[in-house]
Order: sequence, then structure tokens, then C-alpha cells
Amino acid sequence: MTSNKWARVAQDEAFGLRRGAWYPVVGDPNSSLVVLDVNKTNRPVNRTNLQFTDEKPQKWSVVRRQPEEGAAVLASSKELGPVYGVCPVCRWRVKLGPEDTQETCPECGETSEVDWDHPC
Repeated sequence: MTSNKWARVAQDEAFGLRRGAWYPVVGDPNSSLVVLDVNKTNRPVNRTNLQFTDEKPQKWSVVRRQPEEGAAVLASSKELGPVYGVCPVCRWRVKLGPEDTQETCPECGETSEVDWDHPC
């Protein structure tokens, strides 16, 4: 079953998914699991760990992590810091400054607004 919904991991435990990245929902088989297209592989994920939208997101997701979290330490090792953005087109990550209102992805070249109103 294919749908027009999109989902992203909303909590600290990303279950192997890139936090802040939006993935197409390809199946909604029961009340607890949702199947996402993760790099052309169907992956079941617990619904309670996801945020949903009916339209393909067009803005950079803002990810905020506590500096002491292991994932934040890993992000810092990639020079992202505890607040970074995820490209809505290719899921590339970049460091964001507090004044950034739009960002151009160094990977895919797309320029999009930064969604500071809905961080994850």
C-alpha cells in the first residue's frame, strides 16, 4: 500500500534512521507499526516514535540534542554540534547558526527554508 504520508523520528532513539530526516510511508499495516521507505528498503517502525505529515516536507529539519547525549557527541565529531539541520531533499546534515533562515545543501545543491518552528 502506498500513501502520500511522510514520517520522521521524533525522539532520541532513531532506530537506525537519521533523526530529522523525512521518509515516505509505504505501508500502514496495523495500529502499532508503520513501514517506511529507508533508502529503497522497506523498514517497519513503531508508530509512537514518529511524527507524520501529509505533504512532502520542503524545509530543513532542525535537530536539537543535549550536548551530553552520545548522539550529540557523535554529531560534534562531524562538526555539526548539538543543533544541526537535515536537508529535506537528500537528508544531508549541516551545522546551523541561530540566524540561519535558509540553507543551501552542499550535497544536492537545493536551497530551502529552515524550520525553526518545529524542531525534533
